[in-house]
Amino acid sequence: MAEAFGNAPGVDETNITTILADDLHITGTIRFKSSVMVKGTIEGDIISEGLLVVGPTAKVTATITTKNLVSYGEIRGDVTAGDQVVLKGTSIQTGNITTPTIVIENGSIMNGSCIMKK
Repeated sequence: MAEAFGNAPGVDETNITTILADDLHITGTIRFKSSVMVKGTIEGDIISEGLLVVGPTAKVTATITTKNLVSYGEIRGDVTAGDQVVLKGTSIQTGNITTPTIVIENGSIMNGSCIMKK
């Protein structure tokens, strides 16, 4: 999944089902089954059975439960991913991560603990 987004600073949005614009501010719980890219601000909880992409302009303060996470932006909160977490070089993660597979690129900032369970 993560390979589809490459290492470029821009994100290929062609395979994303829903894109939440950078001027959007959401407070509450978001649930989805497919793929969502966040460019704006979210405060609350994110529950997903698919792919969550946190864009370079996104600021997310939430507890996240997802299948796959690719982050280019800022996340404050704990993340649980069933398959994989990818922290791109522009990402900032403040909170704990629980996932079986994690990729942390050079330049990303990760402050928290990481628990890897199969």
